Amino acid sequence: MAFDFKRLIKKYSVTPAYVQTETPGSYDADTGEWVPGTLAAVEIDGAIVPLSGQDLTYGEAGTYTIDDRKLYCYDDFKTGLAIKHKDINYTIAQKLDYSDFSGGVFIYIIKKVGV
Repeated sequence: MAFDFKRLIKKYSVTPAYVQTETPGSYDADTGEWVPGTLAAVEIDGAIVPLSGQDLTYGEAGTYTIDDRKLYCYDDFKTGLAIKHKDINYTIAQKLDYSDFSGGVFIYIIKKVGV
């Protein structure tokens, strides 16, 4: 039986989080000139919580700090993607595999940028 994270995500998603995405550039069909892509912040429905003591001790993707967080959401992201939460920038450092237990939730370790 899978654990339903919907209540947890709803309870802890009080402050919006944003995924920083970039649309790819392209050539203008009329002029043939290169038009660079644009940056966009897309709001996601997810919960960002502090790492537990166990997360801090046993992190597989390197050393984590108390400034890093865990993101629970139903969106499938790649590592390295930029996340913004409470005007703090993070990068997805690790995707945790809970697919057997979670009913579609994705859990990520996000590292604070610029520490």
